[in-house]
Amino acid sequence: MTVPPCHPPVRAAALAARPRFAAALARSLATAALAASAAGCLVISPPEYDHPSKTAPVLTEPFPPPHIPIHIDEQDVRKSFSASVLSEDNGQPVEVALYVDYGRRSPDGSAYRRLRAPWSVGAGTIAGGQRSFTLEWSVEGMNLPSDGETPERECHTITMMASHDFNQCYCPADPEDMGSITWQLIKCDPNEPGCPGSCPPLDCEKTPCRFCDDPDFLEECKDP
Repeated sequence: MTVPPCHPPVRAAALAARPRFAAALARSLATAALAASAAGCLVISPPEYDHPSKTAPVLTEPFPPPHIPIHIDEQDVRKSFSASVLSEDNGQPVEVALYVDYGRRSPDGSAYRRLRAPWSVGAGTIAGGQRSFTLEWSVEGMNLPSDGETPERECHTITMMASHDFNQCYCPADPEDMGSITWQLIKCDPNEPGCPGSCPPLDCEKTPCRFCDDPDFLEECKDP
């Protein structure tokens, strides 16, 4: 009987060659990777991140509550006004000013009748959260106007304004970079007869008005 031919030596040689081929391939890939690394092809640089864009200050958590009018009598010498600011500052502090009767044009053409010069709040980020601060208004240093334009029991406002940059008129230099809170001030004892419990809003048809973001006023107030 004739036995069919087979080729075990050839198959065995092929099986034996597989591990040698795999090892050679691994050595080739390692050599190629090493060469590529030496040439700088596989060196990955860390990603670069831009600084977040600066945002307008947002004033929150005001105290006293703005919806409750504040009565001022002869015994008051100072009042405190608190708030928190939230903004992306890119390292630039936020400046905060207080105005009496903001929006009511003063005789000298300003957008307010009294001013507490801007006070600085340290720079922060939105991720870092809100930053609380308190400003004091001195009745002696920034008294309420009494020039006959309003009755004896006068209605006033006090406005807190925040910005990264104020111009020479002590107004925010950029109308897109400002935030504000306004309180009503009433100059009388609430226990006295006739003392109002609230005041009407500013009527620009009866009273000359001017605001920090008026284009003509911004032009006048540009730093030289």
